[in-house]
Amino acid sequence: MGILAFVLIIGLCVIIGLVFTIIGMFVGHIILFDSILISIVSGILSNRLLHIHPAFCFLLSIILFILLFRLQYTKVGFWIISVILSGFWGFVFCVIAYAMTNGDMVWTYVVLGVGFVFMMLLHLKSKNNNEG
Repeated sequence: MGILAFVLIIGLCVIIGLVFTIIGMFVGHIILFDSILISIVSGILSNRLLHIHPAFCFLLSIILFILLFRLQYTKVGFWIISVILSGFWGFVFCVIAYAMTNGDMVWTYVVLGVGFVFMMLLHLKSKNNNEG
């Protein structure tokens, strides 16, 4: 019984560590997180929807990651991608708020606006941290 409890505690610590690592990456390095997320999703969707071989999907994901990551360090690319992805994350947050408040549109719009502004600030913080 003691070994099982030890294994469960270690497993729980590893899971908690991974969750905090992902949250820290999301908050501190949103540009990297966005690039990874879009690359993974595009690889999966190209395989599932377009029936492209997984090896080509993997290469597509790597190329897309590099392009997105580099593009976000140009002035125009940063603003275009940041606005689009902040809008996306704001939309994700507002869908969650809509579901949690049983369709209250006031909360939905407030969370959409606050989520968009918060994500834009995270993008700006991440850009400033990586520049200097």
